[in-house]
Amino acid sequence: MTGPEPARAAIVTGGSNGIGAAIVRRLRSGGCRVAVIDSATGPEPAAADLVTLPCDIADADAVPAAVAAARDRFGPASVLVHCAAFQHVAPFDELTAADWQRTFRVNVDGAFHVLRAVLPDLRAAGDGRVVVLTSSSYYTPPVGMAHYIASKGALTGLVRGLSAELGAHGVTVNAVAPGLTRTANAVRNVPAAHFDRVRARQAIPRSGEPDDIAATVEFLVSPAAGFITGQTILVDGGESRL
Repeated sequence: MTGPEPARAAIVTGGSNGIGAAIVRRLRSGGCRVAVIDSATGPEPAAADLVTLPCDIADADAVPAAVAAARDRFGPASVLVHCAAFQHVAPFDELTAADWQRTFRVNVDGAFHVLRAVLPDLRAAGDGRVVVLTSSSYYTPPVGMAHYIASKGALTGLVRGLSAELGAHGVTVNAVAPGLTRTANAVRNVPAAHFDRVRARQAIPRSGEPDDIAATVEFLVSPAAGFITGQTILVDGGESRL
């Protein structure tokens, strides 16, 4: 007679709020032990299956230590979700070099740093899962976000390339591209009229919720998704309809 499967260890970047926090809740409810790596951290709730590790993933020197701390707490990770992102809205001709660099340092370089640190554990797991949060803006681009869209396009390419490299090790690599989602931050900063315009373009006429995205991530890291890799799953209510 065999016992229950051991709990999987997961790392989620940007998991302290918004979509990332919804993903963390879903993974924990599914039995994962989750290490959150995030520069914006609040008081950590007391939980045996959760640890929050303050870290700026744009800092190449800080990331390996954060991943090592996650490994010390929960063992080698077999799930990595890259959700951390820097978003700044501005017309292209008003962007500063610092705006551009910060966008790519967090969104793209951050993914590189974390993936490099976690990759040996993902390979060793034999069924590792990587999910990268991109954006439906790559397919339905709004104005004032060219730099952000470019960074998400780079991540889309990274997912495609890595899926080819890691498939032989049983590791799947996929992207989830959310549309406009009713996070607390979006509700504070996005005009209600813009939510109305987006809903009017969608096939499903309601605003996306963080749990819509989290449910898709939960599926992609599950055993049921073991033959899906190199894909981008749009979760935008049919706004893009590719």
